[in-house]
Amino acid sequence: MTNRLFKLPIIVLFCSVFIIFSLNGSRVAAFRSGPDPARTGAPGELTCNMAGCHNSFATNSGSGALSLTGLPANYTPNQEINLTVTLNQANRALYGFELTALDEQNRRAGELIVTDTSRTQRITGVVGGALREYIQHNFNGSSPNGANQASWNFRWKAPAQSVGRVTFYIAGNAANNDGTAFGDFIYTISQSIQPGATLGQFASLSAASFAQPATLAANGIAAGFGAGLAQNIASANTVPLPTQLGETEVRVRDAGGTDRPAGLFFVAPTQINYLIPAGTASGTATVTVRRSGNDVAQGALAIESVAPGLFAANANGQGVAAAIVFRRRGAVDTTEPVAQFNSTTNRFEPLPIDLGPETDLVFLIAFGTGIRGVSAQSAATATIGGTNAQVSFAGATPGFEGLDQANISIPRSLIGRGLIDVVFRADNKTTNTVQINVR
Repeated sequence: MTNRLFKLPIIVLFCSVFIIFSLNGSRVAAFRSGPDPARTGAPGELTCNMAGCHNSFATNSGSGALSLTGLPANYTPNQEINLTVTLNQANRALYGFELTALDEQNRRAGELIVTDTSRTQRITGVVGGALREYIQHNFNGSSPNGANQASWNFRWKAPAQSVGRVTFYIAGNAANNDGTAFGDFIYTISQSIQPGATLGQFASLSAASFAQPATLAANGIAAGFGAGLAQNIASANTVPLPTQLGETEVRVRDAGGTDRPAGLFFVAPTQINYLIPAGTASGTATVTVRRSGNDVAQGALAIESVAPGLFAANANGQGVAAAIVFRRRGAVDTTEPVAQFNSTTNRFEPLPIDLGPETDLVFLIAFGTGIRGVSAQSAATATIGGTNAQVSFAGATPGFEGLDQANISIPRSLIGRGLIDVVFRADNKTTNTVQINVR
């Protein structure tokens, strides 16, 4: 029987694998679903042109262009960067690509993350005894998704510590879909990113309690400290909060990898008060400060569903409470301060609270943050002067971003006690201790 050469009716996007069939002779198997690893032209690798399959034309001799966009000049440890590879050339039917990232010693650098499973996939390969990682098109991703072009989106996560310059090596194939490896154009490019300057430390605490180690919750108010955080002092005067004041921004990347901008209350060269974004997942979050688009400081922060803290009038997490008294006498409701400012000491000092006649209902409205996530109102408890005090409400304060409150009945048994401690608990998590004075 005369042997015949049959070809699969699928475009050979990258190097063909030849399979011998004894009945009908040889058959070309083409891989529209993605190339073999190590075809980017990186050090120690070939391209499909160099390998002798798609070699009708010299590499980069076509009229098209291969590009990588989204890569900044510098990276910071664990930074996640969204990238796009685009290959364009007119009169092409299918497109494909493969990319790898290597350090200056040609070792794998960082992590390639698939963000679009409909068009890309991740594979690994061994080059020179070392494991390398690749991202490439899949079967569906070989189809164009624009006029005379295809593009692919993915993410690169920088190494946990600087490894020097990182170079991205990319190869692309603009194919004619004629069922052979001939007439296709291979393109290659490389693009590098340098490590950024060493980031400063950014330590975040609850803006209410200032307790350490710090734990905060989504929609909680944080105070972050560092150096060179802003050029000038600026404060927010709008709601919703701005996510940029001056040239300063704060980003919060949660334990699930979601990166969100934080609302800003206040920025200064050494301090930023900001709002933990809604939806921030529990676990360790990374908080990054940016100035004019460049990362300048970074720190880790523990996030939990509930992280209660009470504000103090002197903004230090202790001493007289940042609170008001709510009094209901008959059908009349009034509010009263619990502190007054002493201009001599330059501090707030407690005002004695008169509980009045037995018919008065007197509540302490204690302001805090990290409270609104309490699992149930019954899970909010308090003591005043060591005496159990009923909590009638624990949750968000209307009209204020991040601000929560606990409405606590002041027991009449405390009359005459003077300066006493207030302690609040939510889901068995205890706040800092603040104080009031009961006449």
